[in-house]
Amino acid sequence: MYDYVINCGRVNEDSLVGASIKEIINWAVDKIMRKERALVITGESGSGKTTALLAIMNRLRKLGIPVAYVNSYNELGLKSIKLIDCHNDSNARVILVDDIDAAFAVPKIAQGFVNKLLGFNGTIVVTLTVPLLVSNDLEMLEPLIMLLRSASRVAIEYRDDELRAFAQRIGIDYVRPIMRTPGMVLRNFRRLSGNNDSALSRVLNDGNVVL
Repeated sequence: MYDYVINCGRVNEDSLVGASIKEIINWAVDKIMRKERALVITGESGSGKTTALLAIMNRLRKLGIPVAYVNSYNELGLKSIKLIDCHNDSNARVILVDDIDAAFAVPKIAQGFVNKLLGFNGTIVVTLTVPLLVSNDLEMLEPLIMLLRSASRVAIEYRDDELRAFAQRIGIDYVRPIMRTPGMVLRNFRRLSGNNDSALSRVLNDGNVVL
């Protein structure tokens, strides 16, 4: 039984919510082309960090650059995530690491995974949800912490009008100020739809709509 499914092939840049995430894709691809060692993409829950990674992957492949996608929770056995149509390249020059936060939750378990990442010779792009916290328990991950601290960093953010426009696409007229990402909009308004989830279902199942 899977916790959730990630379909790498369904990401369409034209359907992304807001301009920030599109700018981040351009930013990352430009940095990768310049062969920077490490990049960090931050953002709140539901902001589209995974979507950004998959869009970067698809853009790089169009440019002929071999790339691989890794979900940290899956690699560390913390969740069971089914990956569809991801097709990692064995000779990847870029590795996209989703939810690197997971490594800091289980540092002893993560050490082998982290060592593999640090041994990678190409560009490492990671997503990070929470601020990078350092404590004595994380001494064994100090090389990873140093890499992340030295990396170029960018955050996914949304304007209020972008979130309102997204909400209207799923039949919602109002967005509370606390709902700062598309994921938050969906989660909070799913409850208000009662037994009629048709609008939300259409959005979530539409290949042209990606969060």
